Amino acid sequence: MKILHTSDWHLGKKLEGYSRISEQEKFMENLVRIAEGEKVDIVLVAGDIYDVPNPPSDAERLFYRGVKKLSDGGKRPVVIIPGNHDSADRLAASNPLSREMGIIIFEKPFEKKETGIYGEYKVVSSVEGGIEIDISGERVYIYALPYPGEKSLGEKFTVTGDSEDQISYSKRIGKILQDGINEKPEKIPGIVMSHIFLTGSSGDGDERSIELGGSMAVNLSDLPEADYIALGHIHRPMCFEKKRAVYSGSPIEYRVSENRYPKKVYTAELNGNLNTEIKSIEVENYKPIKRYFIEGIENAIEKSESLQGEEEWIYLEIDTDRPLDSNEVRAIKANKNVIEIIPKVRWEENNSFEINEYTPENITKAFKNFYKKSRNSEPSKEIMEVFMRITGEVE
Repeated sequence: MKILHTSDWHLGKKLEGYSRISEQEKFMENLVRIAEGEKVDIVLVAGDIYDVPNPPSDAERLFYRGVKKLSDGGKRPVVIIPGNHDSADRLAASNPLSREMGIIIFEKPFEKKETGIYGEYKVVSSVEGGIEIDISGERVYIYALPYPGEKSLGEKFTVTGDSEDQISYSKRIGKILQDGINEKPEKIPGIVMSHIFLTGSSGDGDERSIELGGSMAVNLSDLPEADYIALGHIHRPMCFEKKRAVYSGSPIEYRVSENRYPKKVYTAELNGNLNTEIKSIEVENYKPIKRYFIEGIENAIEKSESLQGEEEWIYLEIDTDRPLDSNEVRAIKANKNVIEIIPKVRWEENNSFEINEYTPENITKAFKNFYKKSRNSEPSKEIMEVFMRITGEVE
């Protein structure tokens, strides 16, 4: 039995307001090719399908088209769980139609699926959160735990679990997963999939919620023994070999901090008895995020011009002794892939302005000086007009 593991698609996500949908479309096409080329039997998608609970229509269309192709007309099971970015009920709303295509979407923890025909395979048994699948006579058990927040679990947790009526989040999630995999029938491989934060894993800023503080993190030691543990939530791909636990990571770079490592999906050949062959597959970076550090405004303009036509998102950090004027900004922005200009202005001490006499002229000069220092640019005519009106009223 061979599986393909992916997660954290974040369909519909933008970068500084710029759409990434074309990159996501290319990834989805590539994922289908990987599934076919690797001859995988099952595809697991471990959460954060969308970037927001109410995704744009083009993101939803991409999702439906993509998973339909992945299912190969219902021959290949595609098992999906929601992450913390997803609206679970919205994601699962398509279940009546998805079933016909062999696509299974778990909406919430402890959900019991119906047995019977899904696409061209069969769910032969079901427990709360778990299913046993038969594909042409070969069977596998999957225990799925969608993003287990306090709301979805209906429980409150402490960090240490030292109160009488509460246990730690890590111990609770570990017990849920252990109880779930314990339902696995004998002599068939067992898979766990969830959307959680493991203690010690690096988030790279991609998840800023409370789990990074420790109270909603799971210790690696609390994970159960399974033939494969498919995880989502962290954008950096990571494999914990002894536990056969894997974060596939996000498929494309979603912020500049993610350009330090390649993007991947994983396959796992399940041979039973915890004998699993795990392989990572790098996915193409269709439009990488690049940060350039440039000395001087003129060099920045030249760099921007030299990068015209390159397929990359560009951050330009400019070391300069003065703010950029509007013409210089326009010259750099002529390259449509420059999404942010970051001036690092070196202010000389004699640039400070001290008001010795409170005349309208001195106050205006002080305001302009303050504005340039705080905004790295000259105040516009409109801003100066507002400032003059305010100071006029004060007087």
